[in-house]
Amino acid sequence: MLRATFVLCLALAQLLLSVPAVRVHCRHVERIHEDHIHYCCKHPDGHDEVTEVCAKQTNFRLPSTQEEAMEDVTVDQVMSGTCWGKCVFDHYKLMDANGTLDMVAVHSHYKQYHKTDPEYETEMLNAFQKCHSNTEDATSQFLSLPIVRAFATGKFCKPVSSVILSCVIYNFFHSCPKSRWSNSTECEETRAFANKCKDVLTTM
Repeated sequence: MLRATFVLCLALAQLLLSVPAVRVHCRHVERIHEDHIHYCCKHPDGHDEVTEVCAKQTNFRLPSTQEEAMEDVTVDQVMSGTCWGKCVFDHYKLMDANGTLDMVAVHSHYKQYHKTDPEYETEMLNAFQKCHSNTEDATSQFLSLPIVRAFATGKFCKPVSSVILSCVIYNFFHSCPKSRWSNSTECEETRAFANKCKDVLTTM
């Protein structure tokens, strides 16, 4: 019995030693492909007529014709595409007459379009709720960014929708349930990088 236990422990130790650890170097940002992060947390994907129409109207670039969900774009892309974010939110009527997020409309939208995936619905509603209370401060911070002031003469729309959507994307991936997370090497490297190198990746 003792010999069997020893052999089992030895085999386990060898197995653990054979699993490669994720080595993280914060300076090697080029190894991390943030624009692939939407592959890491399962969400409804494919063609989306609303986001596609808004992209065409605002010259916004979506990843592909089969990756048109709001979660398929990175935080950086959303923040640079304020008119696209506003167009999408306006279509779904997610903002009220005062220009603030209408959580009743958000609940109605996700219950109508994603009732077959209650876990996804819950995760997105939690993300929207968390971001709802931070909208005002986040908008002020966005407007104070040097890049925004530098391009103030360009085509920028009211950034509230993009600020909220960026926050939602960020929280959606950070709170991704284990059952929806892809254990691919790229996703595991990105998560390890995000955990160690704070504030380097905007989406994670």
